[in-house]
Amino acid sequence: MRTRFQSLLLICLAALLLGLSGGVWAQPIKVRIQGPPAAGLLPLLWLEESGALAEQAELEFFISQDHQRGISLVATGNVDFLVTGVNVGAKAYSKGLDLRLVNTNTWGIDYLLTRGFQAASWLDLEGKSLCLPLQGGPLDFLARYFLQKSGADLDLVDFVYLPSNNGARTFQLGRLDAIILPEPLVTITLNSYPEAVLSLDIQAEWGKVHGGEERIPFVGLFVRGAFAREHPELTALIGEGYRAGAVWVSEHPHEAAALAAKYFGQPAEVVEESLGRIHLQVYPQEEARGLIELFFGEILELYPEMIGGELPDDHFYF
Repeated sequence: MRTRFQSLLLICLAALLLGLSGGVWAQPIKVRIQGPPAAGLLPLLWLEESGALAEQAELEFFISQDHQRGISLVATGNVDFLVTGVNVGAKAYSKGLDLRLVNTNTWGIDYLLTRGFQAASWLDLEGKSLCLPLQGGPLDFLARYFLQKSGADLDLVDFVYLPSNNGARTFQLGRLDAIILPEPLVTITLNSYPEAVLSLDIQAEWGKVHGGEERIPFVGLFVRGAFAREHPELTALIGEGYRAGAVWVSEHPHEAAALAAKYFGQPAEVVEESLGRIHLQVYPQEEARGLIELFFGEILELYPEMIGGELPDDHFYF
C-alpha cells in the first residue's frame, strides 16, 4: 500500500543516506527499540514496514508500557533507543544515565473527561474527585498547576491515583467525577460511556497560560549515549526517518491505525479517530528545546524531582 506520498518520503531518506554515508554499509546494524503501544512509536514502525533503512539497520521492537524498565534496559545496554516521557528521560539523565534526546515528538494527547457534567473551568472540579495516573507525574503536575492558576482550592479536590486503564474503567463504573486520560483511551471512553463529557483540552489550557503556545513536550525519542557515539550516522538517520514517519502518520491516519492494530492489538477505527486529537510532529531541536525549558521551568516550581531537580544541559540534546 505504498502511496506516492510515502514514496516521496522514502526518496528523501535515500538522498539523506547517500549524503551521510555514501550509500555503502557493510551490513545492517541491529537496533533495539522500546516504546509504549502509543502514537509515539508509530513512526518507527513505519520505518520498519517501509524498508527505508533495511540496508542500514535491523530494527527490533519491545513494546511495553513500563517506562522505568525501559530506562533500566538502556542502563544495562539492552536497548538502544527508547520512546518515553521527556521528563522521564530528563530525570534519568540527571541521575547520571548516558542518554540523549534525539527528538521530541508528541505534544498533545491528554484531555479532561467529566461524568455527566461539562466543566467550564478547573474551578468546577472543587468538591469533585479527579483521577490521575501517577502522583508526582506530568498529569498530576499539570492538573495542580491549572487548578492553582484558576484560583481553585486544591483541598476541595479529591485526587485519586490509578493507572490510566484502571482509572478509565473506574470512571465508566460511575465511581469518579473526572479523569485526565491520554488518547486513544479518550476515544474509547467517549465511545463506550454515554455519561463521559470531553470538558477540557489540556494543551489548550496550557496555551491559555502561555500566550497561545499549546505545545507541551510529552514524549521523546532517546538514544543510548554509547550507541550514538559508536553509530552517529545511523542515529541521525533514525532521527530523520522518525521525522518522515511522523509526517506519514499525520497524513495517513487510516494506514497508521492499521499499524497500531497490527503491533498493538488496538482497534484500528478507534486509533484512527484518536489520531485527530494527537499532535505528533518533530520540530527543529532548538525550537523544541525552548518549549522543553518552558515546561520544565514550571515543573521546577512545583515538582522539581520530576525532572531531577534541574534543567538538562547541552549534552542532553543529540
